[in-house]
Amino acid sequence: MGKQGFTLVEIIIALTVLALLFPVIAYMQAKGTASYTFTSQQVEVQESLRIALSKMSTELKTASPSTVRISNDGRKISFDNSERTAGFRYDPYSREVESYINGVWLPFASNIEDVLFQYYPELAVVDITVKGRNGISETQELTTTVSLRVR
Repeated sequence: MGKQGFTLVEIIIALTVLALLFPVIAYMQAKGTASYTFTSQQVEVQESLRIALSKMSTELKTASPSTVRISNDGRKISFDNSERTAGFRYDPYSREVESYINGVWLPFASNIEDVLFQYYPELAVVDITVKGRNGISETQELTTTVSLRVR
């Protein structure tokens, strides 16, 4: 005699197995999404930090060493180069780094938590430390040393 369909016991067992697997699958999906978000934010912060350091390094290399001035507890630097007066500062309210262009401060890097400039006139060297964070990402820090061109 051939069997047609499923018995009630088989259906209950199948539903129990599915009920046990569903939370595991949902948990794995949630962890994957959280991991993706964390990594995306980390990459975004790293990119912002690299942009900030690259722009500041490029501009500072052209600075006349005798004109470099640090203020705001190391959060602002101004200098003269062959073309104009320039500078960079950290704005804690907008969490951006701004550059001084044609008499106006303009933002160029976001997701920044802190910037610190240190100037060593005897070496004609500026150390720049930039820290950044976004959302659930961890605080990241990049540092570079810029040698000024001594004319």
